[in-house]
Amino acid sequence: MRAALWLLLLFALAVLLVVAARFDQGYVLIVYPPWRMEMSFLFAVIFATVWFFLAYAVVRIMRVALRLPGEVKAWRVEQRKRQADNALCQATAALLAGDAVEARRLADQVLAVEQTALAALIAARAALDAGDRAAAQGYLATVEPGTGQLETTRQALQRQLGQA
Repeated sequence: MRAALWLLLLFALAVLLVVAARFDQGYVLIVYPPWRMEMSFLFAVIFATVWFFLAYAVVRIMRVALRLPGEVKAWRVEQRKRQADNALCQATAALLAGDAVEARRLADQVLAVEQTALAALIAARAALDAGDRAAAQGYLATVEPGTGQLETTRQALQRQLGQA
């Protein structure tokens, strides 16, 4: 509906322009010594309108071009975060499947992008399952004490480290 209204407005403007051109008797005189330019009033209006839209398009293109590096950087950060989330899901699946080496490798990939408690806990559990107690303690040291299920998991892993 909106497009139809714009099209109708465009046709009305074209009809108005044709009617104005029929009765146009004025002219515009531009003098910039030593030059002098004379044109019909209607041509001057059309010329000014075209230049306005061209200038507007150039300004819009420049704004898009100047914003582009920031948008590309944000897109790359988002891509890295999405890949880290995918690696975290794969690390969880590998840990549940009993593949401690793969789970630790994937958790290390996640930790290289962002420090998350879940990735550190998965890496600690995988290191403990692989028999690397020192690495498990290092991963647990990066996890901040908190509340909820992650805290319960952190405490359980610390108890296992203390017993073994």
